[in-house]
Amino acid sequence: SAERVGGTENIDAYDAYLRGRALYDTSSSEAEDRAALAQFDAAIAADPNYAAAHAARSRSLAYIASNYASGDQLQALHQEAIAAARRAIVLGPDLADAHSTLGYTLFKTELDVRGARAPLDRSRVLGAGEATVQGRFAIYAAAFGRIAEAKAAIERARELDPLNPLVHSAEGYVRYAARDYAAVAAPIMKALELNPKMGGTYCFIGNASLMLGQIADAAKAFAQEPNDMFRLPGIAIVEWKRGNKRLAQEAMDKLSAIFGNGALYQQGQVLAQWGDKRASLAALEKAWEARDSGMTFLNFDPLLDMLRQEPRFASLLVKMGFK
Repeated sequence: SAERVGGTENIDAYDAYLRGRALYDTSSSEAEDRAALAQFDAAIAADPNYAAAHAARSRSLAYIASNYASGDQLQALHQEAIAAARRAIVLGPDLADAHSTLGYTLFKTELDVRGARAPLDRSRVLGAGEATVQGRFAIYAAAFGRIAEAKAAIERARELDPLNPLVHSAEGYVRYAARDYAAVAAPIMKALELNPKMGGTYCFIGNASLMLGQIADAAKAFAQEPNDMFRLPGIAIVEWKRGNKRLAQEAMDKLSAIFGNGALYQQGQVLAQWGDKRASLAALEKAWEARDSGMTFLNFDPLLDMLRQEPRFASLLVKMGFK
């Protein structure tokens, strides 16, 4: 079984790992995500050779970096996440979850699109029966524009684990990346039905509604998004479109105040939607330098479509390995 490869014989380690997984899978706040990380640390303390716990720790660190960290914390969190994933592979060379985690972490933290490919492709073969492995592969493939592969992997994930909210939210991501905006809300709502406190999901409904020209629906979705990093940019875009420039600027200022350089990508999205191409490109270039995980959306993000003819934008896609 998957638990046996890269697993543990230590009851305390296994117990801490399961507690961590439960917290991570229902993550609704920074406190819960940090509590999950503490459980994975406890599992590793009880059994330092527990590969699955090292992989889970890596994902936790990467998630905290991309959802809550300010700019000055990113580098250390990224390096720690990659080191934990590499350790998991050393301890469990055939553990699909470890290869999947390394690929996903390289992609999300170092923005190493090319380096992520081999471990993710390998994980898909090793983890043919694991929903979360298929889900992570689907997200990467969709971001890369490999939409048919992404859809096949997400269908497989849904068959394997229809009650996993992460699988349904990944399906929403795949549909959004495929620009099938009308189909985004259904899987996201399914994910929220299974985990009502899930962060970073309503914003996909908000963005899809924006793309469909449904401003009131977009506003409603962003208002329900619990994560500031995704709610505030949505509000800044919606209020600007409604002609409420003061409210739009307030949301943007709040975003900068909370995250500093930790939300440069989101600032780029807002500035593009405000029609300020030059400022948007400058923010995205800084986001690349800071290895802001938002940049993993760059290849397909419809909020940035007005920049796609710009040489500076094309240069970013090349630097990241998308082109």
